[in-house]
Amino acid sequence: MSTDDDRKLVHTRTITCRAFRLKNGFLEIEATVTDLKGQEVPFRSRPPVPVGDYMHRMSLSLVVDDDYVVQDVRASTETAPWPMCGGVDAAYRGLIGLRINDGFSRRVREILGGVRGCTHLTELVTQAANTYMQASWPDRIARQIAIDPNPRNWPGNRAPAFVDQCHAWRQDGATMQQEYPELMAPGE
Repeated sequence: MSTDDDRKLVHTRTITCRAFRLKNGFLEIEATVTDLKGQEVPFRSRPPVPVGDYMHRMSLSLVVDDDYVVQDVRASTETAPWPMCGGVDAAYRGLIGLRINDGFSRRVREILGGVRGCTHLTELVTQAANTYMQASWPDRIARQIAIDPNPRNWPGNRAPAFVDQCHAWRQDGATMQQEYPELMAPGE
């Protein structure tokens, strides 16, 4: 690994996502992205972005109900290299009504892909959706356990959606054995 004497910081991207519970019980996910320049960024048709200035400061807010449905969206471009960058902020309201589930990212790309959206704000949508899933986890599990402690009997008659979606949650793994032995792969 290089030491600080061998390298110079040229760029810092920071993505922050925070979840808030609203009075109506919904969750509001606030996501921000900033790009702080450690070196000057030249342009042909405008003044450069100097060292220590932001190239991007953008935010996105999703309000999501207990059924994973987006109820409200606000996008804001505070700093961007071009005046027209914020011209698509209102397009993000097109996400209202989408359900965060399989196919969500595909639908987001259909609505906001290419010139219909902003690369950076659209990336925040995915981060906000992931944050919603993390923030809503305790509520979802508590609701399911209140119905029946056996996950095989949970609504929709399906195992938690994360099973076999990552190494730790593989159906034949130690995490499943500890948390959901009822859902272990047959023969385990």
